[in-house]
Amino acid sequence: MSHVYSDTFFDYIDEGALRSARAVIDIARPLLNPGSVLDLGCGRGAWLKAWSEAGIPDVIGVDGSYVDRSQLMIPDDSFVAVDLTTPVRFDRRFDLAQSLEVGEHLPASAARQLVESLTDASDRVLFSAAVPGQGGEFHVNEQPLSYWQDLFAARGYQAFDCIRPKLAGVPGVAPWYRYNTILYVNAAGQAGLPDAVRETRVPDGAPVGEAGSFAWRMRLGIVSVLPRSTVTWIAQTRAAALARQARKQG
Repeated sequence: MSHVYSDTFFDYIDEGALRSARAVIDIARPLLNPGSVLDLGCGRGAWLKAWSEAGIPDVIGVDGSYVDRSQLMIPDDSFVAVDLTTPVRFDRRFDLAQSLEVGEHLPASAARQLVESLTDASDRVLFSAAVPGQGGEFHVNEQPLSYWQDLFAARGYQAFDCIRPKLAGVPGVAPWYRYNTILYVNAAGQAGLPDAVRETRVPDGAPVGEAGSFAWRMRLGIVSVLPRSTVTWIAQTRAAALARQARKQG
């Protein structure tokens, strides 16, 4: 990727990611019971730290070489530096692959490749990406959830909306994880899924529904009409303020 993310960006991301990850994993782990997890676009590894805390020691994170390895939340040998716009290949498959709020940071030309890398790695994929108007630093490909649904469908993966309903009323979850997180599963991965997951399969031909509170939808509408340069400035300014606050609290 051409954009390099600063320590301030990752301080901001980590501040909300670990708290959100713990809440989502409390829901996802008993449903999926993975023994291994791959995270494409892991940053410093906040989500993988949460998976490890939940008893999943076999975790691998992938992100760009700009990540400061001294700041990793996972063991250094669990991190692989790879450009996510290129194919990511391993000589093994994982029980679960995930990519959360990463796809919007990649050019549209790399979207299909990201999905191929995820589906090459696992029969089950936990995925979220920013929707139009969400806003953020270097968001170059914000898309409706159905955009990603179609890319997964082309690889034989169906959408299961098993996470978002269970997050209703759970405090501390960032809205982009709360409203965007969908499970994608192929035929092999559907074997052994509990009924609680099977019942949430999005019917063939139906798009994954957009979600969000009234305030969230208002935000999407306002941000979507702002110039990208303005959105980036707002995101960077907010990130810097929240990162400073998090460091003081830490």
